[in-house]
Amino acid sequence: MAAPNPVRLPIIDADGHVMEPFAMWQERLPEQYRELAWKRVVGPDAEKVHFMGNPTSFEWTVGSLCTPGSLSPNGRLDYDLDADVDRGVDDPVRRLALMDEQGVAVSVLFPTMTLGLDDLDDIGFRLAYARAYNEWIEEFCAADPVRLRWAAVIPLADTDWAVAEIERCAAAGCTTVMLSPVPTPAGHNLGATEFDPAWAAIVAAGIPAVVHAANPASRSLGMSHLWANRTQWQMSVPFQLAIGVMYVIDGGVLERFPDLEVGFFEGDVGWLPQWIGRLDETYRKMALVSTAPSRSALEQFRAQCTISGEPADLGLALTAGLVGADRVLWASDWPHQDGAWPDPIVILRDRDDLTDAQKRAMFVGGPARFYRIDVDRVLEHLGAGWSREADLAAIPAMLPVDAVAV
Repeated sequence: MAAPNPVRLPIIDADGHVMEPFAMWQERLPEQYRELAWKRVVGPDAEKVHFMGNPTSFEWTVGSLCTPGSLSPNGRLDYDLDADVDRGVDDPVRRLALMDEQGVAVSVLFPTMTLGLDDLDDIGFRLAYARAYNEWIEEFCAADPVRLRWAAVIPLADTDWAVAEIERCAAAGCTTVMLSPVPTPAGHNLGATEFDPAWAAIVAAGIPAVVHAANPASRSLGMSHLWANRTQWQMSVPFQLAIGVMYVIDGGVLERFPDLEVGFFEGDVGWLPQWIGRLDETYRKMALVSTAPSRSALEQFRAQCTISGEPADLGLALTAGLVGADRVLWASDWPHQDGAWPDPIVILRDRDDLTDAQKRAMFVGGPARFYRIDVDRVLEHLGAGWSREADLAAIPAMLPVDAVAV
């Protein structure tokens, strides 16, 4: 007789991703923007990907972009999006089945090809692109709005439009809004008071904001000269979130909006203690040229911010100890090639520098608090086999979705 399946913890994936179908842009964008949209052309010998009418210079295929572990020693750079990639990337029915297999109760979903919009000059294109994506992901998550949650993409180049789109998406059921760390090509920062109407709309909607790492080669960050993709990922992704943290706190956003909650996602976490400490240190050292906030940077982060990143990060326990484990959220980044691999659940489950209480906070309590997810409702929806009290040691490993298994 087969052993019964263990009772599972209702793990919430704070940052998963979809892969937008390329045909979607042609179907949903206004006609004047369709030639500028992402295009994938598969020829007899190679895949060609174009954006803004120009060929891109990826070192890997879109299929490899959507295969965890694809750039690892046993991976490949040429996985085919149609033949090799799990359809959970763009099919909600398959995504729900995959979540059952992985042991994930709820996934909060972010885009892939809609990351980095705020690096583009054409404001009309940005807004149309965001609207097309937001309408598509709303329909995707309608397959099971209890388990599939979505982040609305909100460019800030047009504040009036942003406010209206926040209100529209909140009414449609979005769980959060996604903002860029550097919201305009000109380098405007998130602390600028011109964005206050958008922050106010987020607070009024009763949802958090997520500042999500975007294009690693963003020219807004001044790193486009670092052509090697690995270097861009290594340097740019945590750096852009550090910029976001600095300007949200330094710019007084959290002081002006004490009910606002902001997450900083997909740029690792180990840098945060040093960065927060340096912010507070420079308030003291440079008091004659700056005004210290009424609360320290650390106090502000502990009260109103969260962070997510790689569960194997060496600084994870230090960061959890400093800001609280419920402020450090577990996230898979599935299906991206640079996400936690080979098994993001097991990586966190088996860490010996975190307590069981801290792990539970990262897996369930923290993301439920941040995203306002009613875990009791989720458990009722899931039915038997899931429990808040599930034994951590019995948490099953995610099915092997690494490149070797594809």
